[in-house]
This record gives sequence, C-alpha cells and structure tokens, in this order.
Amino acid sequence: MMNTMWLSSSDVTRQLKISLRQLYYWELKGIIKPRLITLGSREFKRYSNRDFKVLSQIKDFLDEGYTLNSAVRRAQTKN
Repeated sequence: MMNTMWLSSSDVTRQLKISLRQLYYWELKGIIKPRLITLGSREFKRYSNRDFKVLSQIKDFLDEGYTLNSAVRRAQTKN
C-alpha cells in the first residue's frame, strides 16, 4: 500500500512556483479538490501526491502556452 504524503497549500505553491490565488482559482474551477482536515475549529487544505502530480502537469502545459482548459484536458488524458 502506497503511503500518501499530504502537502499544504504553501508547499504546493512553493514547489510549483505559482501563487496561492492561482491555486485557489484552480480549486474554484473544480480542477482539483483538496482534502479538508479539521483541527479544533480550524480547517486546513491538504493535497495528495496525486493532486500534486496533476497540478504539476497542468502547470507544465500552461508554461508551454496551452490555455487552462487545454492544459487540464491534456493532464487528464495523461493520467
């Protein structure tokens, strides 16, 4: 069984070199859905290894000049 490593929003944005706003926009568009973890009265978003892989592929396609919709489609067909 594979161990899932959970990444925070800060981890994801730092490693992909994207803004927090961009990450949250992708969530708003339904491209990625992080897991919500509740500790006390606070909620934290966490991203799985698979989430990170998909986001990384989307970012790569965007850097190559694809639109967001095209990048998402290409990343989905890759997985």
